[in-house]
Amino acid sequence: MRNEPGALKEIHIIREKIYEETKNMTSSERAAYANAQAKLLINKYNLKLKYENRTKELIY
Repeated sequence: MRNEPGALKEIHIIREKIYEETKNMTSSERAAYANAQAKLLINKYNLKLKYENRTKELIY
């Protein structure tokens, strides 16, 4: 493993966790997952943000 700062290592761990949770999801499921996580953060920190629910299927 590379010698990296603690904050960067933490980001890599978080990204790996998200990947493991979403790797078998469709793009619509990943969008719904991201929306749910965003709502949790908005509510947890009482953020005054505009929220748009975007779940349209992505075509690659």
